[in-house]
Amino acid sequence: MRGKLLVAGVAGIVAVAAMFFGGVLSELSTAGKASSDSARARVTPAQASRIAVLERVVARSPSDGPSLIELGLDYQQRARETADPTDYGRAEAALRRGLRFGGDRYLALTGLAAVAASRHRFGVAVDLARRAIRIDPDAEAAYGILGDGLVELGRYDEGFAAFDHMAARGSDLPALTRVSYARELLGRRRQAIVAMRMAVGMASTPENAAWTLVQLGNLEFDGNRLRAAEAAYRQALAVFPGYSHAEAALARIDAAHGRLAAAVRRYRDVVARMPLPQYAIALGDTLRAADRGAEARETYRLVGAIERLFRANGVRTELETALFDLDHGRRLRDALARARKAYVQAPSIHAEDVLAWALLKNGRCQNARAHSVRALRLGTRDALKLFHRGMIERCLGRPGTARSFFAGALAVNEHFSLLYAPVAREALR
Repeated sequence: MRGKLLVAGVAGIVAVAAMFFGGVLSELSTAGKASSDSARARVTPAQASRIAVLERVVARSPSDGPSLIELGLDYQQRARETADPTDYGRAEAALRRGLRFGGDRYLALTGLAAVAASRHRFGVAVDLARRAIRIDPDAEAAYGILGDGLVELGRYDEGFAAFDHMAARGSDLPALTRVSYARELLGRRRQAIVAMRMAVGMASTPENAAWTLVQLGNLEFDGNRLRAAEAAYRQALAVFPGYSHAEAALARIDAAHGRLAAAVRRYRDVVARMPLPQYAIALGDTLRAADRGAEARETYRLVGAIERLFRANGVRTELETALFDLDHGRRLRDALARARKAYVQAPSIHAEDVLAWALLKNGRCQNARAHSVRALRLGTRDALKLFHRGMIERCLGRPGTARSFFAGALAVNEHFSLLYAPVAREALR
């Protein structure tokens, strides 16, 4: 049964996490219903049947610990596949009840750690993962979540050590995806791609295979290899037809090639089925690039509704909402406060970068530079982080240094952002 805990690497947590939001008051009921409806539409019949059976079992036997834990893990997997945040609460409640009524403590604690990580509560995830490891020091899943949480807390040496521990015990999909992510953070994209390609062959379910192929495609895209990225995304759809993350990735390919109308159509379909904030933002930005400003503004309003739904279901959203507001010129002072709060809670290089961007947008360029330097300290080849540094250097009156960072961003990926790649190109002209 422990093989059931196939938890995504931190890249997946932040992306599927990363991002994954909805509304309050009238918006909450509308967005929540849309999220639940799309969830039921994407769950496989076998999984839906299994969940229904387990729900009947625990309704008849409320103190059936093992069945409660199985149900909690199934809710967690459904949340992963559908991005319905209400399943996080269902998963946590079932797992805690299962733990209370004598279910497998390791499975329950590891499942609860994964739920905490999905809600961006990384300190809680680390504590729960360590409790699980004390129960079974030889099992891998808890080490993966431990490493995920430590990485997001900016404790990279400890996080990478947890990933190394997993990899030393066997090269399976959870270990390989985390090795890939660590290599990406360290600026070793080619080696990251090698590990992710190996992970593709380890997938045990169509959804796992599709998820891994999308991560592979993202690595290729972020390295400016659009043809290889598109091939990976299309392969993901071949193994798991209709997979929303792959469809959204193909929309990004369309946008990169200037096929904005096609990208809008794909993004609209994805957002209708899987209303995640990053896809609503991408739709809005594509509409904006296509000079469809009114539709873009309407789409940006949807992002706020989605965010409120996720926050109402226990997901921390400060970092994502701050970045969205900064990129779209909204509530800059409040965005700085949220970026600072997110950084204090989880000082990863991503939080350093968003805080640097927030400081720049609020005119505090020298302070921004210090955080930008730290955001790049691992050698990560992230075009957006390089662009942010270029803008900070320009603010400080260092045009030559700024140009080198703009050139570096475009060298990594000339399609890194619909909003900012044109700014970088114009700065170099």
